[in-house]
Amino acid sequence: MGQLTIQWYPGHMAKARRIMESRIKQVDAVIELVDARLPISSRNPVLQQLSTRKPGIIVMTRDDLADPEATQAWTDYFAEHDMIAVPANILSGEGLGRVKDALHRVTSEKVNRDRQRGLRRTIIRAMVVGIPNVGKSSFINRTARKAVAKTGNQPGVTRQEQWVKMGDIELLDTPGVLWPKIDTPEQGLRLAVSGAIKEQIYNVEEAAAYFVAYASRRYPEQLKQRYKLAELPAVDWTDLQTVWPQIAPVFEAIGRHRGMLARGAEVDIERVSRMLIKEVQDGVLGRLTLEWPGDDATTDEA
Repeated sequence: MGQLTIQWYPGHMAKARRIMESRIKQVDAVIELVDARLPISSRNPVLQQLSTRKPGIIVMTRDDLADPEATQAWTDYFAEHDMIAVPANILSGEGLGRVKDALHRVTSEKVNRDRQRGLRRTIIRAMVVGIPNVGKSSFINRTARKAVAKTGNQPGVTRQEQWVKMGDIELLDTPGVLWPKIDTPEQGLRLAVSGAIKEQIYNVEEAAAYFVAYASRRYPEQLKQRYKLAELPAVDWTDLQTVWPQIAPVFEAIGRHRGMLARGAEVDIERVSRMLIKEVQDGVLGRLTLEWPGDDATTDEA
């Protein structure tokens, strides 16, 4: 089993950055979408740098899949850092009203200036940004209440920018941009588990092992109930080679319970790993959050 390997495409990222740098001059605010299950790891340092030029809000998508207690902790965390973060369920539309309210709040100075100039109606233009597969196009479609942006369940569906008008708000959908680097291996593994990274460029067995180790301490009962585990050792993640001897019996138990066997009646570890990742992404194990405030140094850099 190898270590996490992710290939980045500097040319694509540089092009997307140039697009955003040119377009940010045309907007009044930035709406940054992050995954509520990993609000720090799913942020992009480049987007954060660009966002400092304009007022902005953070929309925590997939709120329906995240642990409610963790989501509240993250909302408080961002507030302590003078950032407005709004949890939202894009599928149901819950929370989108609060997003509009927050957008009007951070652009109130512009509205007041326009009124002083005698303008009765101000159009607020906002750029929607975020990493691939975080739900930008779905967010725009739901907010506009019509299918105006192409969507998909794979990273990188949005290929070009587009403007969407809705009342006094105009939203600019932009291509998803992956960060130029991952600060810690754990960040990459969280992103892999969440579905933000295409399966072809990471080791699914390593990602699944990381999740089991993480959940063994944060959500042990959910794992035990879902997979009928008699025992689940509490494991601290370091790296795959070190942790695997402790994690392997869990994969064996899950594989045999589910009948995921290869030749010779051996458990098909890869098949078990893919099933685990899919069930996390589909919310089958319940509402889970993959990082909490204070988990590691990533929160200090937010």
